[in-house]
Amino acid sequence: MDNLIVARMQKFTIEDLMRCILGLQEIEIRIYFELLDMKEATVMEIAERVDRDRTTVQKALRSLMNCGLVEREKITEKSGFKYVYRPVEFKEVKEKMEKLLDEWYLSVKDWLKKF
Repeated sequence: MDNLIVARMQKFTIEDLMRCILGLQEIEIRIYFELLDMKEATVMEIAERVDRDRTTVQKALRSLMNCGLVEREKITEKSGFKYVYRPVEFKEVKEKMEKLLDEWYLSVKDWLKKF
């Protein structure tokens, strides 16, 4: 039984961990990694890159901002303004996930002590 658990754990990807620990969906994870590569981008630039519509990308970016993985800056232009999105460095994301995982581990341990 233990070998089966170890084998399953070895198949985990960073995307699996982000889904599990941060509760992100596939498109949100993809957008985060694309944005890491792009450094900064507008909604339309991201939408073109991931081949999704603007509203899907906006929703995903909102979720990423709520998780603290993406930051937004309002840029004023002659014709109005636009928002530019920047990813939080992956090092910070890993630290955040590690902290959340540690908290979860301790809460599960406490819960198991009750039985």
